[in-house]
Amino acid sequence: MAAGGKPCILFALKGSLPSLLGIFLLASGVEASWLDMFSRELKEARVELGKAEKALAELGQPMIGNTVPEFGIQHRMMEEPPPESPFVQVDLGESRRFDTVALIPALVDFQSVTQSPYAFPVRFRLDASDDAAFGRFTPLIVHTEVDHVQTSVAPVVVHVTPTKARYLRLTVTKLAQVEGRWTFALAEMVVLEGNRNIALGAKVQHNGGTGLPPRWMLANLTDGRTPLGPPIDRSSVPEFDALFANMWPEMPEPWMSVDLGQIRPLDEVRVHPLHARQGADVPGFAFPSRFKVQAATEADFSDAVTLFENADLDFPNPGNNAVVIAAKAVPARHVRFTMLAPQNSGRDAFALSELEVYAGGKNVSRTADVQSSGDARRDMPRPLSLLTDGHTSYGRLLELPEWLAQWEKRRTLSEKAASLATQITFHTEKAQQRALITGGLALLAVMALLGGFVWRSQRRQRREQREFRNQLARDMHDEIGSNLAGIAVISETSALQADATSADWQEINRIAHETSDAMREVLWLVGARQESGIDLMEHLQRAAKRLLPNHEVCWRATAPDLPIEWPMEARRQVFLFFKEAVTNILKHAKASKVEFSAQVASNTFTLTIRDNGRGFDPKSNKGGIGLQSLRERAKTLNGACEINSNNQGTLITLKVPLR
Repeated sequence: MAAGGKPCILFALKGSLPSLLGIFLLASGVEASWLDMFSRELKEARVELGKAEKALAELGQPMIGNTVPEFGIQHRMMEEPPPESPFVQVDLGESRRFDTVALIPALVDFQSVTQSPYAFPVRFRLDASDDAAFGRFTPLIVHTEVDHVQTSVAPVVVHVTPTKARYLRLTVTKLAQVEGRWTFALAEMVVLEGNRNIALGAKVQHNGGTGLPPRWMLANLTDGRTPLGPPIDRSSVPEFDALFANMWPEMPEPWMSVDLGQIRPLDEVRVHPLHARQGADVPGFAFPSRFKVQAATEADFSDAVTLFENADLDFPNPGNNAVVIAAKAVPARHVRFTMLAPQNSGRDAFALSELEVYAGGKNVSRTADVQSSGDARRDMPRPLSLLTDGHTSYGRLLELPEWLAQWEKRRTLSEKAASLATQITFHTEKAQQRALITGGLALLAVMALLGGFVWRSQRRQRREQREFRNQLARDMHDEIGSNLAGIAVISETSALQADATSADWQEINRIAHETSDAMREVLWLVGARQESGIDLMEHLQRAAKRLLPNHEVCWRATAPDLPIEWPMEARRQVFLFFKEAVTNILKHAKASKVEFSAQVASNTFTLTIRDNGRGFDPKSNKGGIGLQSLRERAKTLNGACEINSNNQGTLITLKVPLR
């Protein structure tokens, strides 16, 4: 494998790289499309989710949040569900034809961006009748068998074949739970005849309603104020947010008017306030507190008919919601909006983002000519056409049916996206399992190849090291050993001569023998003399004799029969422990006698070293290098080192397991 091992490993790594990379990405939590290769269903779900998200993005982000204090209607909180199903009923005033009903959920946070509805009915039915007691009625929607899950503020839209009725009743058969109590809430009920909401201003009846002005009131259900804001498409935002008209000394009541081009019987006038975006973010900014709306056939309004006027009572800020004024078929060509009093005393102007006039169910003021009493001087004058360009401050105006259809599409796409996200989570887990299995198998294969390569490499290295050590041992034994032996023989012969140098020759002889013994120990420690037959106990005894020539050395017990399976590395570590302990005695103990004991019992090798030196305080010397070295060697052997010392000497005990 030495010749062909590396190419094989490179080929294996190349083939398993995607799976190995996948395992890394899974471990790091990175979502990757590479999982699609392990699941066709996951790939298809991702594609469909992308389409749904793109379609949602094309619809634009809706403006959600209450911009007025009026939230809608709410049933009183109850500890237990009511014995009879409560209902809320709308009176259209007369039998009217309609084709669509929309139930708009309530939000309880002021100008909140949350899309969580508040207490929408869980089970309900909607019926229509010309009888106030609903002796006879036409069901429009029956949702009483399963719970309705309202996850967003998207309206519940009910499309019906054109139906004629005066009363609409929403019966709630299962209320929502809020903080452990039972209730339900609704922001608005919209009833469409073509493009018009014929429920605006309709009388409301509610058995069990909460009266908490201005938030929860019966009139709030048909006041046209919802948390969904104006019916706009936010993908088209105009350059300017609104048209302004200022008060002048000669014009204390500023106005704006539109010319419809011909006389028409008017249905209603829709006035859209400014939601300031070029400056402070304020819904209903500069909307007058008092105003009047007039319709006339003559341009000078000499024959004007007043459609609305609140000269004595302030009009509440409409926020983002349109102010709709019924015209009741008044014939007119010109429509004028006049400010009677500003929003506050510090403002001398009013602003509108759009003025719509409906006749025959259609907006006939789009692109109509506009006149105004005049705005203040500005660096960039605002064109009068802003009043009829079909845009509010934040988007293009939609007809109510188109707006509801957009909300239905948004709801459908959101639910589809949520469902696809759940599917993706499920299929991702399956794909991850498959990827992990595949990657794991690939990793095992690579690890096996690498392991084989490393094993063979290590085996070759060990063989080469062993051969090198043996060669080193032979060379040292043959060269240095023979030289030391020669020195020893010469010194012994010379020492026999009775002259003054005999003591020197004896010292040379001792050093030669000690150096020869030390060389044997070094060769044994590096593993080059295992074949020599000299075992641990003989090395310990020789080292004690060599290192303690001026001490009384006594071996109380020896353990010559050490287990054959006890690793050589463990023996070397015990020998190094022994030398470290003896060296400490030489350096610090000032002892005259050292006793040793080596025993084997219960598969444990126990070595004790006792001296009669001056001792020390083990606590104060706990961090010493020598003592720390002894403890670390004991830990390396998976053994234990105990050191006891006083002024009469020191006892060191090493216990090492033999298995």
